[in-house]
Amino acid sequence: MTMEMCSVRSGETPDRSLPRVGCSGGVYGVSQTALYNDLRVLDRFSARARFVKNETVFSEGDHAGHAYKIVSGMVRMCKHTRDGRRQIADFLLPGAIFGIIDRGEYGFSAEAVTDVLLMCYPRSQIDRLSATKAGVIDHIFAVLTEQFMTMQRHLVVLGCQSAKERVASFLVLLADRSRAEPGDRLDLPMGRQDIASHLGLTIETVCRAITELKREGAVIVPSLNQIILRDLQALRTLAEGQHRC
Repeated sequence: MTMEMCSVRSGETPDRSLPRVGCSGGVYGVSQTALYNDLRVLDRFSARARFVKNETVFSEGDHAGHAYKIVSGMVRMCKHTRDGRRQIADFLLPGAIFGIIDRGEYGFSAEAVTDVLLMCYPRSQIDRLSATKAGVIDHIFAVLTEQFMTMQRHLVVLGCQSAKERVASFLVLLADRSRAEPGDRLDLPMGRQDIASHLGLTIETVCRAITELKREGAVIVPSLNQIILRDLQALRTLAEGQHRC
């Protein structure tokens, strides 16, 4: 990890080179945009941190001293069991704010899927901002609600869907977060094992499901790290279970 302190002082213009929520990357709703705008007030207290691929940002149980916003790259949120198994809860794209939900200790581990650039906001400054600026608490609560709803949807995926439906749901989620359109090329920087760990499947089952989607004409697979969304509506229909009707 490398740290770069932001040199923004009171009265100076913040670094406008940093992408804003919803630009050229993930889309995480109005509440994350509003919260990020609140956090820009803390630019002079924040730092930019760079992590290389597969480096740990923080581990479950670490002191939750900062919240983070992804500027570039992808981060996975995961849990590790004592016997070495791993469950990936989510993959986060540029624009995502994470670590904001944790108090005292982080509840998940965060790892860099690719090389990533993060904005780091001190928890103490966030607490101070929340106490002095109207609306910040509401924006934090809205972001927590979005994250909770995402977890609920993922539980439905794990508990109710077939392997092929889970893979379709995963591709639709990434497509929505990256604003992909039918026919667009979707980058998959995570490996098949990561996808399997996220969907509660084996790597062989994930590969078979992708092959089935390819055979049915829903996707084109030019490489291991790219998927072309040939028929995005077919993927949505599969993800929503409407094909069963």
